[in-house]
Amino acid sequence: MESRRTTVILEPELYRHAKRVALEQEKSLKEIIEEALRLFLRGGGRGGRKGARNRFGVYPAKARTGLRRETIYRDFLK
Repeated sequence: MESRRTTVILEPELYRHAKRVALEQEKSLKEIIEEALRLFLRGGGRGGRKGARNRFGVYPAKARTGLRRETIYRDFLK
């Protein structure tokens, strides 16, 4: 499966906790975040909704000149 790159800004305590769990489970931080996101989107986490993933577009990871957040989320922000 092809991965996508994104930037996530986490609270310091949440980041430390996730990093600690990753070390304890001998997994990468990426794996921990992916597992948590999958659980949330399946409805297994607080506030998770089925089908929530369909609200957002999917965009290639390669950088494009002039690409702005407003352009990416234009339809969502309406």
